[in-house]
Amino acid sequence: MPTIEFDALDYLADQRFAAAHYLLDGDETRGWQVHRDGNLALELGPGYRLLRTRQCGICSTDLARHFLPFPLPQVIGHEVIATDNEGHRYVVEINASHEARGVASECAFCSVGLATHCPERLVLGIHDLPGGFGPWILAPVESCLAIPDNVPDSAAVLVEPFAAALHGVKTIAPRAGECVAVLGPRRLGMLVVAALAGVRTREQLDGRDFAIAAIARDPAMLPLATSFGATETHHLSPEAPALADQSFDVVVDTTGNPDGLTTAVRLARREVHLKSTHGQPACGLAHLTELVVDELSIEPFSAQQPETGTGAWQRLTTGVRPRIAWLASQEPPPWLMEQADVQRGVAPALADHYASMSHGLPRADVAVVDSAAQADAAIRPQRGKGGNELALVRPRGAVLVHPSASVADSVLLEAVVARGLRLTSSRCGDFQAALDLLATDSELRRIGERLVTHHFPASDLKEAFAVAGSRACVKAVITHREAGNS
Repeated sequence: MPTIEFDALDYLADQRFAAAHYLLDGDETRGWQVHRDGNLALELGPGYRLLRTRQCGICSTDLARHFLPFPLPQVIGHEVIATDNEGHRYVVEINASHEARGVASECAFCSVGLATHCPERLVLGIHDLPGGFGPWILAPVESCLAIPDNVPDSAAVLVEPFAAALHGVKTIAPRAGECVAVLGPRRLGMLVVAALAGVRTREQLDGRDFAIAAIARDPAMLPLATSFGATETHHLSPEAPALADQSFDVVVDTTGNPDGLTTAVRLARREVHLKSTHGQPACGLAHLTELVVDELSIEPFSAQQPETGTGAWQRLTTGVRPRIAWLASQEPPPWLMEQADVQRGVAPALADHYASMSHGLPRADVAVVDSAAQADAAIRPQRGKGGNELALVRPRGAVLVHPSASVADSVLLEAVVARGLRLTSSRCGDFQAALDLLATDSELRRIGERLVTHHFPASDLKEAFAVAGSRACVKAVITHREAGNS
C-alpha cells in the first residue's frame, strides 16, 4: 500500500492558512486513510486514485470557502490539473459519489442520473476531500478525464468552471431574439460569456440568434467580455446611464456578491440564473448557496390547473405522480390533490417523512411556500447527524411560491409573484463536453491566455489567495513545483 507524505496549507475558518503535515496511506481497492499532523483526519472507502497536482485555479468559491457549510480546516482548491506516474494529464470532476468512485451501491441518487447530488459524496477541495492547493490529491477513479494533447494547461485548468458555464447556458436555453445578460463577468462570468458565444454560433446555423450583454462595474472587464463574445456591454456606475428595469430577457448572476442578485432581479424579464455560491444571505433568503448546490429553481405557483403543464409542473409530471410538500397556509387546489401526492405540514417533519420512504428519491419534487422563511425551510429544513443540513426538495426540483404569499421581505419572491419571474440555478457541468469543445475550437483554447492574469508557485499560496481577491486580478492559477508546463 503506497504511503505519501507532504506538507500543505490548510484553510481555516478565520480565513487564515496554516501549515499542516499530511500522510496518505492506502490504495484504490482498499481505501485510504488521511492523517493530518499525526492524527487520523479522514477515512475513505475504495475508488480513489492518487494523482500529483500540476496546477490549480483560484475561484470565487475558494475565496468564499469560510462561508460554506462544510468543515474546516481543509486543503482547498478544486480547479485541478493532475498527473499520473507516467506524466499523463487529467482534469478531475470534483464530486466523489458512488458512481464517480466506481463502487457498487443502492444509492437512489446515483441510480437516476443525479450522481453529482449523491448525499454521501465528498467534494474535492470543498467538502472534506483534500484539494488542489496541496501537491497530491485523491481523485475519484471514474472522474479522471484525460486532457487532449492539443489543449494546453492554460485552458485545461479552466475546464471545471467552463463546464459549469456550459451547464448554465444549457439550463437557461436562450431563445431566438432574446438578449441574455451576464452580470459581473470576471472569473466564472467571462467563461459564461464564452459559453454563450459558442452556443450562439451553433444556434445561428439554425436561424436562432440571440444577443449577449455583459454588465460590469469594472469598465476594464467590458473590452475583455467583447473579446470573449459579448455583442453589447454596459457599465454599472453612478456616472453611467442607469439600465431600465427588465432590460434583458435573462440575467446570469456571476458576481459572487449578495447585492448582485438584487440587481439581476431588477434587470431580468423572464429569468434570473444564479451561479454565485458566496454562502451569504441575499434577497431576503438565507439558503441561496444551498439552492445552487442542489440546482433548484424558484418559480410561481398557479392555483389554476395548467392545460398541458408549464414550468416546473411540466418537468415533474412526465409519467410519474409528483411528490408535493405543501408548506403554504392556503388550501391546495383540488386538481393538485388529484394529480400529485400532496403532503401538508412543516418542513422538518416533511423532510423526515420523505427520508423514510423506501422507493424513489427520499425527497419531495416540489415545495409550495407562501413566505421567504418557508422558502428557506424548503431548501434546508433542519440539521441532521453530524450537523449536516438535510434537504426537503430533491436536486433539480423546485420551490413554487403561492400567489397569496407574503413577499414584502424579499424582492426576489415579490418579482416571482408579481411578474412571474423565474429563478434557476446550476453548478457542476459535463467535463467531457467541455474538453471536447476545447479540443475542436482553437479560439476557445485561448481562454486561459486571456483570462488568467496572475500565476504563482504553490509555495506562494497565501500571496496568490490575497491577489486573487483583489480588483487587479481576473484569474489566478498556482503551479506546483514538481509540475512541468505544456
